[in-house]
Amino acid sequence: MSRDEFDELNQSPVAPAKKKMTLDKFLQQFNTLDPNNYGSWPLSVKITCWIFIVLLVLLLSYFVMIKGKIEAIDGAHAQEQNLLNEFREKESKLRNLQQYQTQLQDMEARFNQQLDQLPKETEIPGLVEDINVTGVNSGLKFKNIRLEPEVKQEFFIEQPISMEATGDYHAFGSFVSGIAGLSRIVTLHDFEITATENAEKKSDIPKIDYVVKAKTYRYIGNNADSTTETDASAVPPAGGAQ
Repeated sequence: MSRDEFDELNQSPVAPAKKKMTLDKFLQQFNTLDPNNYGSWPLSVKITCWIFIVLLVLLLSYFVMIKGKIEAIDGAHAQEQNLLNEFREKESKLRNLQQYQTQLQDMEARFNQQLDQLPKETEIPGLVEDINVTGVNSGLKFKNIRLEPEVKQEFFIEQPISMEATGDYHAFGSFVSGIAGLSRIVTLHDFEITATENAEKKSDIPKIDYVVKAKTYRYIGNNADSTTETDASAVPPAGGAQ
């Protein structure tokens, strides 16, 4: 065997170059598809169709089943948040309500305590006597103490008491302090103070004449209750004389 023949035998056959797949060739494969013979379709076309079908199924599943569930879940979360906010608001109102009830009870207790300090109609003469005793103990000399006509207000009845007295400044100050310490509510108004020379004691301290109006108050509910009781007692019993 010659050297040339040996070289020809050792020479390997050259593999044919593979054709590259381009986009145009890939699209041309869809134009030559046989819809009645799926098995003859190229592998790349089959893979593309399966990917398209899977994506279509996923999209349909999302819009048909998953999207509605997600919206329902979002709605449930929003409703849960609204219910939590409503619960917090009601809980806050409940805590404030308990505080308001406590404050209301305290206010009612103070209000009833204030009502207890308002004299009833039958206690007015005793109150006038207390005012007189307070003035005498303070060093005042009363010229006159008289009840004036009552003044009816919306929720209470005002009872003015006109007073005329004589004494020095110290006695009047002690009298005002004594009035403030009475168990019943009494206010002083319309002061008229006149100073004259003290001729009797021949002192440099002037003689003071006071004209003062005191006012006490009676809760109109007490008067209404007493009026109701009086009216009820005045009703003749059934079956009386005609």
